[in-house]
Amino acid sequence: MTRSSKVVEYVHLDLGGAPTVEECDVLSESIESVRCRWCDAVDEVELVDRPGAQV
Repeated sequence: MTRSSKVVEYVHLDLGGAPTVEECDVLSESIESVRCRWCDAVDEVELVDRPGAQV
């Protein structure tokens, strides 16, 4: 899946300089394309909503 996201992340750096995302707010998100992992097809993939998912 190729997805574009616009997010605001709050990043904490420890004393060694390693970053950790403490909070992430997703402002927008869109799925650009979906392809099969095994056969690499993009035109034969069926998208099915999960029960109870918000669309």
